[in-house]
Amino acid sequence: MSLDSANFPLVWMRQNGRDTQAELAAFSAMLARAEPFVILSDRRVGDAGEEPDRDQHTQVALWKRDNREALKLWVKGMIMLEPDAAQCAAAETFAEYAAKFWGYPVLVAADEARARLLAVTLLSE
Repeated sequence: MSLDSANFPLVWMRQNGRDTQAELAAFSAMLARAEPFVILSDRRVGDAGEEPDRDQHTQVALWKRDNREALKLWVKGMIMLEPDAAQCAAAETFAEYAAKFWGYPVLVAADEARARLLAVTLLSE
């Protein structure tokens, strides 16, 4: 995963490998900005790719525990783009799980324009 903050406070999360430590360091740096932001992700539910192993799950869970307050304070939500109507139900099911895990809203949008509107709403709350 990489975080692209060129359009901050809209931060694009893109999948590009599996270096959990580097990914968490990048997320920590984003939180260290101490400014509210929304994550946009175009990762498709069900994309082919390597699933995280148990050690990676543990690293993420421990990092999340240690950063719980900063996540609650600065991440206003995440919006997953899913233009495929057939995949939308799977994306929404995943969003419910992700919201419970991360502690911030996770929404699904059909296109980038809708995602940006949702992001503005989340940032204004």
